[in-house]
Amino acid sequence: MFESLFVSPWYWVIAGVVLAGLEIAAPGVYLLWIGLGAIVVGLALWLLPDLGVSGQMLLFAVAMIASTGLGFVIQRKGAPRPGEPELNQELLALVGRRFVALDDFSAGRGRVRVGDGSYSASCEDPVAKGETVEVSAIDHGILKVVRRPVSQ
Repeated sequence: MFESLFVSPWYWVIAGVVLAGLEIAAPGVYLLWIGLGAIVVGLALWLLPDLGVSGQMLLFAVAMIASTGLGFVIQRKGAPRPGEPELNQELLALVGRRFVALDDFSAGRGRVRVGDGSYSASCEDPVAKGETVEVSAIDHGILKVVRRPVSQ
């Protein structure tokens, strides 16, 4: 009875699809890779119909480990690298960088050139157009800047 489950490649493919589908209900991304291993065995059994149960189990173990390793590599590529801003924290990458004021700051507020765009900025000291400022903090999407001479 047990060996009859390993006769058709469809059992492996169906098991792989079910495991991949269960990934929706389970946290993480682990069942997907086990399911991919089962699908690989199903495809191999289709090409090699004389593959025995022990060969299928060995191939499943190897395919499962390989696909899980592939999954870890894919996840690491998508993970933020050290020093990169986390989700929705892109402005934090500007702290410590220097930019040029686009206009005179009025009442402590103005705009600075950042790349090909500009951002609202605030400074406690008066800032003239063309002056270099350094971002010291971010407050609700507004760059807090301090005056920095170019020579510093």
